Amino acid sequence: MKSRVLVMVILFAGSALAQLDEPRTGRIQVIPNPGAELEGNFSPRIYASGALVSSSNLAIPARARKEFDKANQLLRKQEWTQALQRLNKVVSIDPAFVGAYNNLGVVYAGLGDPVREREALQKAIDLDDHFVLAYVNLGRMDIARADFQAAEAALDKASNLDATDPIALILLAYAELMQGHLQQTVATSQKAHALGEPHAFAHRLAARALEQEGEFDRAITELTRSLEEEPSGARADSARKELAIVQAIPR
Repeated sequence: MKSRVLVMVILFAGSALAQLDEPRTGRIQVIPNPGAELEGNFSPRIYASGALVSSSNLAIPARARKEFDKANQLLRKQEWTQALQRLNKVVSIDPAFVGAYNNLGVVYAGLGDPVREREALQKAIDLDDHFVLAYVNLGRMDIARADFQAAEAALDKASNLDATDPIALILLAYAELMQGHLQQTVATSQKAHALGEPHAFAHRLAARALEQEGEFDRAITELTRSLEEEPSGARADSARKELAIVQAIPR
């Protein structure tokens, strides 16, 4: 089973959710500013030993893997400088260790160095252009800087390589929504939800797209399902406010 570090995607909490355009249309506008709709950034995902196996990682020297595991322990404690030292040692032992470059990207994210973060993730992709996690982390970076077109390209690649990754699909749906690709947003959100786990965010994204299309009854259904899957907390409070707005729109 694939091991994943969950991405903390906090959408629509503590912000203005929607606003009416012209009273005669009742059209709801998405606020196209990730800073207004996200609390913090999307957390980059760590490659764990034995997870998301890459063809390039099948013959990793034991010494490199040992250092890599120590680096991951430091990563989880957010001890960035020490983790960086360990990972640099890993790639000096095995320059083709794809997962190590992904995790170097995580370290540089923690250190606030987006240039080296991107370089590390790109290096992972250069070594293995089927390494899904690096594409997901690149998409996260691009969303954080509001480059939704680049994010969509990276996340579309990730979801095509692994159609079972709900995080990639949810991030992709968000990138599509922020570009006004409304039908794609709904379709991608449905794919994420079909994976069999509760994904309240997927319903929120689909609802936003449907609101833009004027399909308010379908949006209400999506918001209701979101609350069924996540009935409490800040995101649930946000969903209830949005639901009340949509229900109040004249039909």
